[in-house]
Amino acid sequence: MATGTEEEPPYIEAFGHKYHHSGRIFVPFDEKEQQRMELQHKLYRHCLNGALTATRIPLNVENIVDLGSGTGVWPLEMAVRYPQANILGIDISRIQRTTAVPPNVSFAIDNVENPWPISAGSVDFLHIRGLAGGVSDWPALFRQAYEKLKPGGLLEWTEQANQIFDFDNDLGDAELCPQFLNLWRDLSKQNNIDFSPAPSGPVWLVDIGFEAIAQRIEILPIGEWAQDEKLQTRQKLMNQISAEHFESHCGLLFTNCGWTREKFDEITPTFFSEIHDQSKKPYTTM
Repeated sequence: MATGTEEEPPYIEAFGHKYHHSGRIFVPFDEKEQQRMELQHKLYRHCLNGALTATRIPLNVENIVDLGSGTGVWPLEMAVRYPQANILGIDISRIQRTTAVPPNVSFAIDNVENPWPISAGSVDFLHIRGLAGGVSDWPALFRQAYEKLKPGGLLEWTEQANQIFDFDNDLGDAELCPQFLNLWRDLSKQNNIDFSPAPSGPVWLVDIGFEAIAQRIEILPIGEWAQDEKLQTRQKLMNQISAEHFESHCGLLFTNCGWTREKFDEITPTFFSEIHDQSKKPYTTM
């Protein structure tokens, strides 16, 4: 089931993609983006060796909340593993799967930065991933998370880095594609949106009062260089995501700053030529 019955307002179109009418969500919600979400879910699960979380969740967990549920694939799969738990997914767009929804799963259609429809101190496990581009005030989001969690409750947050490095660079600080990525960061600042919140995360969480904070980093290869079977699988997914969905997270960001699609298309070949430079081993992390 899903809550929120008001008729969906008109969307904003940029670079052929549909974005939320508020103009504050820089990730689209159209069918192509939903396909990317499903690919991203496969990538997350592969990095977790098939699991749905990195966190060890008690078997008697009662209440689980997923922020930015997208198509709803994560809550639906969690419901099978935790049939006794009530699982709530919150997303600003009504794009969740509507078939074969278990009775212990529900969805609320709302901006995750608004107050959530749950009581304080009621959540056992809070799951956040891939919200970069859709959150304006990260500390406020985590303050609400802290308020809603039970004492001893668990939070897991995953974001992909907005940086690309060369695996063969011993120093690890020589960024690939700096021209495009620096442009991306400049436009993000102009739009007052943070696509790279992860580095600041530990400070925010400590300041709010979270304890026992642990970090985990996974390598995501791009191109054709990975030799290890596990990395090759990740590389295949990353190549598909970057080749088929690269412009989807750029449309509203660039359009708001006066860029046309034609102007954007002039700079993308340079980006992809750097990514597929045979002398480099590009990768990002999450």
